Amino acid sequence: MPQYQVRTLKIPRWIALVVGALVIAFAIALFLLSLTVFLLVLPVLAVAGAVYYLFGPFRGTRKPSAHPGYEVIDAEYRVIEPGRIEDERKR
Repeated sequence: MPQYQVRTLKIPRWIALVVGALVIAFAIALFLLSLTVFLLVLPVLAVAGAVYYLFGPFRGTRKPSAHPGYEVIDAEYRVIEPGRIEDERKR
């Protein structure tokens, strides 16, 4: 059975405090950045959504239909098995 040795590394206290302060500062900066983006983008999206809702899409954005004046005609379909097609042709 292999023998394992555990090595401990002693970190000076001031390094641990500096690293902890950097982690906290990064978390606060990330929070403030996301809050700023949220507060700037949310009103813009709300106004854009309201304008779109009230006035609809702008003219020229819709593609003209390929065949103006044509309507869709409903039809009934049935699935026919290949052997049944041959039987109907023989009749």
